[in-house]
Amino acid sequence: ASFAGVSMYVQLGRGQDYAWSATSAGQDITDTFAVELCEPGGGAPTTASASYLYRGTCTPMEKLERTNAWKSSVADPTPNGSYRMQVWRTNYGIVTHRATVAGKPVAYTALRSTYRHEADSIIGFQLLNDPSYVTDARTFQQAAAHIGYAFNWFYADAREAAYYNSGLNPVRPAGVDAALPIAGRQQYEWQGFDPAANTAAYTPPSEHPQSIGQDYYISWNNKQAKDYGAAGFGMGSVHRADLLDQRVKPLVAAGGVTRAKLTQAMADAAVTDLRAENLLPELLAVLRSGPLTDPAVSAAVDKLGAWQAAGTERKETAQGSKAYAHADAIRIMDAWWPLLIEAEFQPGLGTPLYDALRASLTVDEAPNAGHGPTGSHAGSAFQYGWWSYADKDLRTVLGRPVAGPLAKAYCGGGSLSACRDAMAATLKQAAAAAPASVYPADGTCAAGNQWCADSIVQRPVGGLSHPQINWQNRPTYQQVVEFPAHR
Repeated sequence: ASFAGVSMYVQLGRGQDYAWSATSAGQDITDTFAVELCEPGGGAPTTASASYLYRGTCTPMEKLERTNAWKSSVADPTPNGSYRMQVWRTNYGIVTHRATVAGKPVAYTALRSTYRHEADSIIGFQLLNDPSYVTDARTFQQAAAHIGYAFNWFYADAREAAYYNSGLNPVRPAGVDAALPIAGRQQYEWQGFDPAANTAAYTPPSEHPQSIGQDYYISWNNKQAKDYGAAGFGMGSVHRADLLDQRVKPLVAAGGVTRAKLTQAMADAAVTDLRAENLLPELLAVLRSGPLTDPAVSAAVDKLGAWQAAGTERKETAQGSKAYAHADAIRIMDAWWPLLIEAEFQPGLGTPLYDALRASLTVDEAPNAGHGPTGSHAGSAFQYGWWSYADKDLRTVLGRPVAGPLAKAYCGGGSLSACRDAMAATLKQAAAAAPASVYPADGTCAAGNQWCADSIVQRPVGGLSHPQINWQNRPTYQQVVEFPAHR
């Protein structure tokens, strides 16, 4: 596989007796700085000011402008058009937002370690493509270390497998929290920071997560290593990588792993609902902790339990049927998840904090949700959500062991019976939700069409269109490789 802009080399592929691939990593190579705005003449600054304080001097921002235009073609029938882009650049990166902090106007900037060094990573790709350089797992890691982008790199040959996490990880001053905006002052800059070249001191390759010779590796944008910091949320007790690990681990333990078996494990994970596989057992345990006297709740629990027993897949009844097996249980889960999360956490957090967290941290990423930069019908699902929060909280309420528990129990205020009441009430509400409200119409699907709402829609290329396909939680690129020998 190769991508636009760096297509002179293969980014994901194989050599004569080795193969490599990658997933996007989550470590933070971009920081947000809050730079104090000023006026060159000494006047009172506003949030619209075009100068900022840099190391004590009121410094003008650099204005960057570009106009892009296009014409309709056979490959792309979009009507002729154009647009103008304008951004302000500072020594601390590109301005993304403006605000006031303690009454003072500031600009928030994004400083990325690879900014203006995007082409530097071509050295790493060149080395990966060179069989005379990559001769084993160690030389593979050395090649990947030349890549500045944040990626998880994987390698396999006939003898061993390996992993390396690449990225220009800037060395930050002690006390700086990369998850929060940083004051735009010299004492908080990256160590060795040179704004003219946008360079700094970076963590050496020896400090990057890496491994050679594990029994197996799985990666689905999960945490790179135990206790390793991540840029975003979602690296908790439940992650979509569990869908792979829960299938590959027993395969390896049993021995005799074949390409077919490994591919089947991947394909099975691709059509499984993470919420149902990892959270439904706990949710049902809460609901079944007492008698189910409401017929609607009891019926919904039975449907969810049957789906769980069948493997919690979002899969057609038969090829081409465009209808899911256990369709009603899937509809109930899709309607229930946002309701149960609100009932579980809003009372303990308070409405303002819950609403703020929900706006910042995605509650759900079901296949039918319009989420992420690609929007709906893209396939990718279950990467971000409140799965881990719910998992840890429900286990706490159930009295089960929890490593790294939340600060307090939220569901029902820690009372199992109160939690059960909240879950039952929201489940009843979800079971009554009409399919048209759970799966609203869009440009592709009629309201209530469950299979269509999940489906993957291909982008037309070169005037050619393709039919939509069944949902699968698919990666960018897949390869299945086995080498019988090494040179």
